[in-house]
Amino acid sequence: MRTSSKVTIAVTVAVVLALAAAVVALAVGLYGMRGRADEAERRVEHMYETALCESLDTVTEAENDLAKMLVSVGREDNVSLASDIRVSAGSAAARVATLPVDIYSYSGLEKFLNQVADFMSGYIRAVESDGDVEKYSEQFDALYETLSSVRVKLEEAVGKLGGDYGIAEDIDESGSFVIGEGEFNVEYPGIIYDGPFSDSRDTSWKALDGKAEISAETAERVVRERLGMNAKMTGKSGGDAETYLLEGDADGCRAYAAVTVRGGLITTYSVLRERGEGSIGQSEANALALGYAADAGYSDTLTPVWYNEFDGKILVTLAPEIDGIVYYPDIVKIKLRASDGALTGIEACSYCANHRERDLPKVVMDRDAVKGCVSDKLSVEHIRLALIPKGSGERLCWEAASEYDGLDYFVYVDATDGSQVEILRVIDDNQGKSVI
Repeated sequence: MRTSSKVTIAVTVAVVLALAAAVVALAVGLYGMRGRADEAERRVEHMYETALCESLDTVTEAENDLAKMLVSVGREDNVSLASDIRVSAGSAAARVATLPVDIYSYSGLEKFLNQVADFMSGYIRAVESDGDVEKYSEQFDALYETLSSVRVKLEEAVGKLGGDYGIAEDIDESGSFVIGEGEFNVEYPGIIYDGPFSDSRDTSWKALDGKAEISAETAERVVRERLGMNAKMTGKSGGDAETYLLEGDADGCRAYAAVTVRGGLITTYSVLRERGEGSIGQSEANALALGYAADAGYSDTLTPVWYNEFDGKILVTLAPEIDGIVYYPDIVKIKLRASDGALTGIEACSYCANHRERDLPKVVMDRDAVKGCVSDKLSVEHIRLALIPKGSGERLCWEAASEYDGLDYFVYVDATDGSQVEILRVIDDNQGKSVI
């Protein structure tokens, strides 16, 4: 009995020790996992705070330089200031793109900053070629007021940093971090750089109706297989269409992307590449843009509707063309490096929100009657059918690309009753001449 008792006690002690060791190992493991999770959270928070602070710094720099341009009369000084603003605005746009905000509601901010950079490129070209700069100067006040509003909102957001506050903890139920107090309802000046109706959006995201939700792992696989991007999810954006925010690299360059939770569509993509020298030209750029769009999973009916080259970059805007009708609400914008055509960006929010089958009204107006529905001052150069966004709906129109006194216009005439629906003026005539 005594021997048996001793054996029992020994076994019990061994089991207890083994359990104790397991508990200790589990505790150490959980502590290590928690430590790694905390470190990951700290890295994400640091990334968000850095992006927000750098956004404020660069917007403030652009605002200060633009304030000087309002009163400067020196040609060289203005070119130098415009060059600095171009860099600051472009840098701010890149920083804003990494914030965990609703891409649909806030994309106006990123777009505006990119357009400020593009606007300054156009201004510099006009000055250096002794062209008409008056049309640019007329926009300075509006740009300055908007930059000031953006700076105030960013200051409100940065002012909350510090102490126990964290951006990641302030992401709302929709998955979006609120920039500043209240709604970010800045009015952005209308600058056409990427084609007619480039800002058209359908907040209902009808294209995602009935689509199944995908996992974060699937979103990572989508950008890897379609874009060659090795990425990890860094967060979600909410709003009308929830998206996975992804960060990683492509071709050895830092890259960012957003993929819809429903349907797994790529809404935005950006690759930070160094600028090259030279240009591949419009024909090759159009072909490359169509190839990149196909790789990204968009419709094979896309056709180029706008071409613009500026500051070592090329922007090709694509829209579906089906049975001779261009669908402007469904545009995809492809950005390339001008020197070699390498992909630098995709913006397809409109496409992902709108692209679907539609029942269109019957065309009543004859094509030949279109010229009689526009001003006789206009020289009509090209006419085609186009579906355009109008208010909360869409209108089937004849698009008349026209010119008057050196200015380029797009006039849209309802294809069912001949009424004038919309007139768009192109700000930079060099870009306007590149419309296809």
